[in-house]
Amino acid sequence: MAVQLTQTCWQGMEVGHPVDWELAVFCSAGEPCRLVFGDRYYQRLDLRWKALNYTPNLDLMLEKYCQQTRKEEAELSDLNTAPGQWRGIVRETPDGTVVRAGRFFSPSQVLVEATLVWPEARDTALERSVLASICPQEPAKTSQVWQAMGIRLIVPDGFGLGSVDAKVGRVRWNFNSKQKHGPQFTIERLAMPEYWLRSPLRDWLAEQLPANYETTSQGLTTFNGHSTQRLESRGRIGALASLRGRQQLRLDLAWLCPVEGRLYHLWSTRISRGGGISLPAGLEVRCCQAVASEQVLGTGK
Repeated sequence: MAVQLTQTCWQGMEVGHPVDWELAVFCSAGEPCRLVFGDRYYQRLDLRWKALNYTPNLDLMLEKYCQQTRKEEAELSDLNTAPGQWRGIVRETPDGTVVRAGRFFSPSQVLVEATLVWPEARDTALERSVLASICPQEPAKTSQVWQAMGIRLIVPDGFGLGSVDAKVGRVRWNFNSKQKHGPQFTIERLAMPEYWLRSPLRDWLAEQLPANYETTSQGLTTFNGHSTQRLESRGRIGALASLRGRQQLRLDLAWLCPVEGRLYHLWSTRISRGGGISLPAGLEVRCCQAVASEQVLGTGK
């Protein structure tokens, strides 16, 4: 019986994996691209990728890997069950099987290396499915999908990941505009809303404003089909900027998703000489997803 895969999308890479292979390591802004998944007992998948301006020699890469592991107590063989253009080596050890595979995606000029660990019986069908699911997102698209830790976003082109704060029960991603003085936005997803909401959602949202912000308007709206608290505010950014007529505008949205039983908080800021503020065009938050395992095992890089 085939195992159903769940999808993770991060920094332009997509990968399918069993739901109990939870995200243990992820790359933040400016770091080498990497994702690591593990189950309750073992690391299961280490995925690394990088853009290249040349076509790599996969045979040479695999030969170097073999040279590095020949001194170990292991039996090496070619990966003859790999899907498509994947190439790899199977390493049999007393503690289990390690599969090292690589593929160069020529349309996007991205080299991907995947290491799968089978501490018990090797599942070649699942292995093929996982490798076949790995694919860089098309660089020509005007938006990028981000999906991990229970959050699913459609991020418009022109924004890059700024920071990630991932804790069990509370996940926050920040994105910055690639343009100078461009807008920023942050998405936050909280489990166990009854723990966080010690007051009505309207009051809770107002309490999230930094001390240097003042509310300019607040009311109800609809977002993703849910009743949503909307709050606009204005913040101080310094005397010189104020003299030039600039001000920091902020828009906060907060809603409870009854399907997931989660609290979402989305806010965007920008510096402006006046007018209102709205979310960046093309930004979407896809809630109402089936809730599976969302624990982040660790965030060590």
